[in-house]
Amino acid sequence: MNKPKVKILVLKGGFSDENTISLKTAKNVERAIKDLGYDFDSIDCKDNFIDKISNSDFDLCFNALHGEFGEDGQIQALLEKIGIKYTHSGVSSSILSMNKALAKEIFIKNDISTPDYVIRHVNEITSNDIPIPSVIKPTDNGSSLGVYIILNESDKINIIKILKNWKFGNQIMIENYIKGRELTCGVINNKPTEIMEIISNNSFYDYETKYTKGKSNYEHVTDLSTDVYKKIQKLALKCHMSLDCKGVTRTDFRLKKSKIPYVLETNTNPGLTKTSLVPKLAALQGISYNKLIDIIIKDGLCQN
Repeated sequence: MNKPKVKILVLKGGFSDENTISLKTAKNVERAIKDLGYDFDSIDCKDNFIDKISNSDFDLCFNALHGEFGEDGQIQALLEKIGIKYTHSGVSSSILSMNKALAKEIFIKNDISTPDYVIRHVNEITSNDIPIPSVIKPTDNGSSLGVYIILNESDKINIIKILKNWKFGNQIMIENYIKGRELTCGVINNKPTEIMEIISNNSFYDYETKYTKGKSNYEHVTDLSTDVYKKIQKLALKCHMSLDCKGVTRTDFRLKKSKIPYVLETNTNPGLTKTSLVPKLAALQGISYNKLIDIIIKDGLCQN
């Protein structure tokens, strides 16, 4: 195999709440990059990492960061200022997608069904503001950190206590709870993937369930009508395009019994760990993990 004349710097770790997941993503990405024959190095994005990037001769940064600074447009803006290409979506689409309220407004503007919501300052929320059922979530976090499902009075009492020591920013989204199946669909090479259902052992697909092997089951959806199946795929692509995303994305849905799909969010920098969904979705398309990483790299080299 001829060694590609491309030097890649993997950005990992960082200081967000999703540091651990970023390191797991990077570990798998590094192995794939090595198998693909690229010249690469890695850096934990702490301390004086900016100087190392600025003074390097890398052709591309593979963004394996998650959460704050990695997915919210900050690292993207920094890399553009330095003048180095990077993987995944650009500055504006990263900002919009990471902020759930902004993303919802884009969805609504483009006639994409999404659960109704209100935004409240964490210090101003009272019990009367929280209907049953509902979903409480930060406006700008990932990996389901800070997400709570309110299904009864006990849940409401518990979340009011939690909000007194809230650590996920000042704004809270109170979202209408959609009872139904949890589905996900990716976009790879500007085409929607197959659809998978997430069957969680917990009450919902939370942080523990996402990243602990055996806590969830993932099944290729085969029992939907062709029309509903294609509608979900088209919505995933429409979200990707409405937010002006690049590279690989994943959009999560709730499907009501009435077969109406509601978009929950679009992830511009989805996890690439062994339990992550995008590699599973890629596999349904016949795309191996290494091939998926190569697609992301080549897309990044063509962007910015």
